Amino acid sequence: MQRGIALFGNNISYSISPVIHNTAFEITNLPYTYLTIDIHPDRFAKGIDAVQTLNFAGANVTIPYKETVIQHTTSLSPVARKIGAVNTLSFKDNVIFGENTDSAGFFNAYTTEIQALDRKTVLIIGAGGAARAVCDALITKTSPLKVIIANRNTERSERLGEHVRRVYGFDRTETIRLAGIEKIADTVNGIIQTTPVGSGLHTGKSPLPGSFRFHREHIAIDLIYNPIETVFLKHAARQGARTRNGISMLLHQAGLSFTLWTGVSFPMDKVIPVVMEHIKRRT
Repeated sequence: MQRGIALFGNNISYSISPVIHNTAFEITNLPYTYLTIDIHPDRFAKGIDAVQTLNFAGANVTIPYKETVIQHTTSLSPVARKIGAVNTLSFKDNVIFGENTDSAGFFNAYTTEIQALDRKTVLIIGAGGAARAVCDALITKTSPLKVIIANRNTERSERLGEHVRRVYGFDRTETIRLAGIEKIADTVNGIIQTTPVGSGLHTGKSPLPGSFRFHREHIAIDLIYNPIETVFLKHAARQGARTRNGISMLLHQAGLSFTLWTGVSFPMDKVIPVVMEHIKRRT
């Protein structure tokens, strides 16, 4: 019997997650179908109830629900509980299990870059669920000199900074406003962009002002994967920074979710060429 797996988010028509997972299900001959559910926050809870009623096997959760979905779970993994954000749900016997594959996916995708930032200062743009996962990977896998969190909503960035200090005992954090961020460009080594600015309804925009100056010592990572080169990455590359887009993280976190739902290893080598061809056609 075919079972569904959903992706919950808001304004997610750009997502290529259905291509990734449906390709993997076809390759492994597994009876699952992956589909997107673009849902308004007011209806999110009803959406979770609906997919359970329809005997879905699980779901992915993306912006803006990675933190709020926790209140709809009945059980959390230690990693998801520590991060305070969930991107993967599995449903079994009326239990909603919440997992976070973003942290491991981020580290597996950018291991070389993350290790290069050991004992360096890292600027994280954004303070949502993805930023929480990035903080987890950086602090548990390396020893950054300092983590600076910049967000338009300073209350959210301060809340994330406090979370990092309390949960990880990492007190070398600083929260700043995006306004005036160009002043610290020369003091940071890594710049990790975790917001949706640059994709979807925000395509063609950058979270950083045009006055921000990248240089050759910068490692710039944008977790956005569509478009494959955002304005943020274009500016970074033109000024000599080492850049990575979000496709690799998308695939690695997807693979971990896939295995959680199915118990089967994700066929990464076979999925990658299909996904890259799909992206090429869309571009």
